Amino acid sequence: LTGFLLVLYLVRVGPDRLLVGTRNWWAGDLVDFTYANNVTGFSHFVVPNVVHFVRLGNASLSFVDAVCIRAAWIHQRPESLMIHCDECDAARKGPHWPLVSDIPGLSLKPLRRPRYIFGKTLSSVYHASDIARLRVLREYGGIFLDGDSYLVKSLDSFRHYEMSLGWYPGQSLGTQVLVAHRNARFLKLWQDSYRYYRPDRWYWNAGQLPTEMILVPRPYLVHRVPFDFGVHNLAHLLYAVCTGQWRGYYAIHLLFRHREYLVPSDRFGKLDVHTVTHYNRTFGQMARLVLFGTTKLGASELKDVRWFLDHEPKYPRCA
Repeated sequence: LTGFLLVLYLVRVGPDRLLVGTRNWWAGDLVDFTYANNVTGFSHFVVPNVVHFVRLGNASLSFVDAVCIRAAWIHQRPESLMIHCDECDAARKGPHWPLVSDIPGLSLKPLRRPRYIFGKTLSSVYHASDIARLRVLREYGGIFLDGDSYLVKSLDSFRHYEMSLGWYPGQSLGTQVLVAHRNARFLKLWQDSYRYYRPDRWYWNAGQLPTEMILVPRPYLVHRVPFDFGVHNLAHLLYAVCTGQWRGYYAIHLLFRHREYLVPSDRFGKLDVHTVTHYNRTFGQMARLVLFGTTKLGASELKDVRWFLDHEPKYPRCA
């Protein structure tokens, strides 16, 4: 009877699937995603609840950096939040480090800045950061966020998939929000595609090439998030108006460095922990929420991050 049942099981499951399952069981981890379904996902979490940021260079934390780090912890509550940096002492300098220094589980992880890829010299710190995020995810797995990616709500629902990313219709994939198991198939293929590195092309290797060469023919490698990771241009929503529509996203790429020319009508000026109190735009709401526990215009009482463990933030409408 036992032998008969085993034969029935093999017929139903198939020897290849059984081999993959055995390989994963023997490794004690998911090392083979051959039959992973990135539409329905797994019934359990497969991506660790760890958040990663990458910082290269000697700049101190900016105001937006601090806001996004706080947002990641407040809304995701990760087991650990790692800032991978090649000059970690620089992150501790400046006026904004105290805004994040007390975050539970926060750590600075020394990282050697990538200089070469497959024998070719990387042409910019931005390309180095693209490589670093892939290496970090392949080592740890978890949630990667760009320095100006604001987490609006928990990404736990995406931790059931081998890998999730923002991929707006008609555009290349977005690198700003990545949720992945460390053995996700696309991570390796993406990194290997840098054999065709083009130092003169800004987004060729980070987005255009892996989209066209890998994901278009094999979309099943990832869980595609067309809109809700906010990797498309939302500058008008952020800096031209004040609206609560931002709360419908899971994350939003702030495009803060491009604010001046993308929204020339926004002449408010410098934003920091003091001036954002009176910034009557959507981003003002978002920043006040993670700093003061409320989106209310005029709020100014800075909250320790642990305050959010026992209190619900408040979302009054735009003034």
